[in-house]
Amino acid sequence: MTSSWILAACVALSLFTKLSADASVDAKCEDAQIQTCDACIQAHPKCAWCLEGEFNANIKRCRSIDKFNELGGCKDGKMENPQSKNTPTGNKDFSIPGKVSPKDNIVQLKPQKIHLELRKGESMKFNVTFRKVSDYPVDLYYVMDLSHSMTDDLQTLQSLGTSLANDIRSNVTQDIQLGFGTFVDKVMMPFASTVPAQLKNPCFKNQDGGQCAPPFGFKHQQKISDNLNAFRDAVTATQISGNIDSPEGGFDALMQIAVCTNEIGWRDESTHLVVFTTDASFHMALDGKLAAILEMNDLQCHLEKGANPYLPEDIVYSMSKEQDYPSIGQLRHVFNKYKIQPIFAVTEEVKPLYDGLRELIPNSHVDQLAKDSSNIIGIIKDAYNNLKGKLEMSWRDKPKNVDIKYRALCPSESDWKEMSLKCDNITIGSEVVYEFEMTANECPGEKEEIAPMTFTSSSLKESVTITFDFKCGCDCTGTPVADSPDCSTNGSLVCGLCQCDAEHEGAKCQCIREQKDVALVGKCKKDGPTDEICEGNGACECGNCTCNEGYSGTHCECSNKGCPKDENGKPCGGGEKGTCHSCNNNGRCECKNGWTRDDKLHTCTCHEKLCKDPARNDSLICSGHGSCECNRCVCEDEGKYWSEKYCQTCIHPKCKGPTPTCEGSQFVTCAVCVNEAQRQGNNVGTECEEECKDVEKKMVTKIPDCSNCEDENCRRVCLELDTNIAIPSDCKTPLPQSECEIVFQVVWFKNNNEFGIVVKEYNKDTDCRKPINPIYIVLPIVAGIVLLGLLALAAWKIYQTIRDKKEWENFEKEMKQSRWTKDINPVFVNPASTFENPSYGGDT
Repeated sequence: MTSSWILAACVALSLFTKLSADASVDAKCEDAQIQTCDACIQAHPKCAWCLEGEFNANIKRCRSIDKFNELGGCKDGKMENPQSKNTPTGNKDFSIPGKVSPKDNIVQLKPQKIHLELRKGESMKFNVTFRKVSDYPVDLYYVMDLSHSMTDDLQTLQSLGTSLANDIRSNVTQDIQLGFGTFVDKVMMPFASTVPAQLKNPCFKNQDGGQCAPPFGFKHQQKISDNLNAFRDAVTATQISGNIDSPEGGFDALMQIAVCTNEIGWRDESTHLVVFTTDASFHMALDGKLAAILEMNDLQCHLEKGANPYLPEDIVYSMSKEQDYPSIGQLRHVFNKYKIQPIFAVTEEVKPLYDGLRELIPNSHVDQLAKDSSNIIGIIKDAYNNLKGKLEMSWRDKPKNVDIKYRALCPSESDWKEMSLKCDNITIGSEVVYEFEMTANECPGEKEEIAPMTFTSSSLKESVTITFDFKCGCDCTGTPVADSPDCSTNGSLVCGLCQCDAEHEGAKCQCIREQKDVALVGKCKKDGPTDEICEGNGACECGNCTCNEGYSGTHCECSNKGCPKDENGKPCGGGEKGTCHSCNNNGRCECKNGWTRDDKLHTCTCHEKLCKDPARNDSLICSGHGSCECNRCVCEDEGKYWSEKYCQTCIHPKCKGPTPTCEGSQFVTCAVCVNEAQRQGNNVGTECEEECKDVEKKMVTKIPDCSNCEDENCRRVCLELDTNIAIPSDCKTPLPQSECEIVFQVVWFKNNNEFGIVVKEYNKDTDCRKPINPIYIVLPIVAGIVLLGLLALAAWKIYQTIRDKKEWENFEKEMKQSRWTKDINPVFVNPASTFENPSYGGDT
């Protein structure tokens, strides 16, 4: 039972989704803005244009295919509905595995050329198949680092002699040709020494003092060929060289090996392998600035004989000193363009660096080289076996207005690999199927040229070329019938519609424009040129809307449909209760004969008689103090003044007499009693029964501020009050025979629509005045006395200072006016004194 319900729910959901999608397609196809066949087929891939039909401005010529099939309104051969399709224009059969020679035209991709015709929004699927062919020819170029640290590697390579080439041929493939080259670095400081002696022999200062070859950037020593002896002689004749810094100029060598196709000897039909051996890191773009080399690598071939004066017979890279090292991106580009697959055989110290390089260069291989290169044959064999079983396809020049989805079915996989073009473990005779789904998201510009798209791999010489054509116009658009009788000979018939001349318009060009450049059809649009003609509910004839049945209004914007229905399914409650007047899809009922609209159903099911007070002798609706809305009175002023069922009771202070004040009223007497009873611990209800008779009262710990409540107690109290009818009055009154005061508010209570009071509970700390602290009296007096003493002392000191200063000035003045001599100076004391000797008698 449960399964049946689930199945039914799934079917219902599927049906609902389909209906929603169909409705969306119909809306797009029947958009009033679509006025031409070209615009119709671009609106949605399921839209079609009917060439036949009545000559009426409101006829729907653009519809969905499903709608045409449902209505049966267009005959075969009278419909424009272009479809996307693909056509293989080059479809040679695969080469037979085991019977392929280098001279044959090898076919591994099928089809080779595809022409796509795409309609906007419609997807087109097609397949491309790759079949691997045996004995595919291989060109291998061995390029070696000749810095001094590679001495033992060169000796190992030379000792192998002819066996190296034979071992490569026997372990890799019989159809292989070999080439050889070497590199050091740019012969400029700080990369290599420019001292004349070291330019001739960079090893003369070494401990062994041996002879080394002059340094160079890249030297091409043996062109790719099947001559194994020539390869052996080139290796044997090689002499080690040297430079200064640790990184080497191998990127210069790789660039020249890739772009110099004729000089290196690459065959078009072969797999291109480069074996790169080194024990050092590499220089790359911008390192040339260290030697003031600012020119970017131009990705061109610059191999010349004799370009190095110290190696006049050798073919070397001639722009080594003028151009910077290539970047990784440039190498990636030329490797992809010329189908180069590098094998980096490097020592353990730098292998992590080249592992990172492998991630940036597709179809590359990195392996660890022994310190003396003794394992080079195994590296080449493993790399070739690894690369030959891999295939990673890619494309270039995809049109910007085309979206593409793809997947691959690899021979070693049971399921499709979504959004992947890479397969491993491809053996001879196995096939890889690529499925593409292409969709044109936009139509190209009128003069825009769409270049062919190429689907290939950096390891293949073959490619698939995909050309495009876009179905953005109808065939009938290009075959107009000029001065057609169906257009009153005042225009051309194009795809079943009249295109009128400048002076006429209308479905049959039968209307004459009032002004040549102003179309009459503009009068049939409500607000502006983007609006629908006659709101889509009629036809425009010579500037006037002819509405369809059931529609009215200047622009056919109103109808008698779309209004709410009552419980009996009648719009607006039926004709006797109201009529439907739906303008601009607002679905509004206009009630009559005393009927009103139901607030929930919005239909005429309510009557005004239920809003009249039967106790009144008059026939006033809602006692004259409100309006009737669906058998219910809504009192005026949002119910602030009048209340009850028929708005017959006044609930506003204006009906209660003067607003109570804080003094001389029963509210004050009640507040005093409540406060005293609460302060003395008595029961407020019993104690103040007489004083608070007919007074609504409430005790609170804090007088609430209903305009800004910050706690739950405030909000709870304010829910009982109506501050819109009466703003609370803050009151304070002294407690008799006490230093305390009572705090309360006069408020309007919602529950009984009467004034009442909110009394603050007694709190000794906040409601009573505290006695003055003596220290507040003594301290100012003492401080005043001290301050006066200090002021008197300061005044006396100032007086004495001024007096002493004046006396000193008088003294100085008198001293300047006196003219004393030494003899009469009263303060002069002669330094000589005379004494009489009593023992001297005066005789001689």
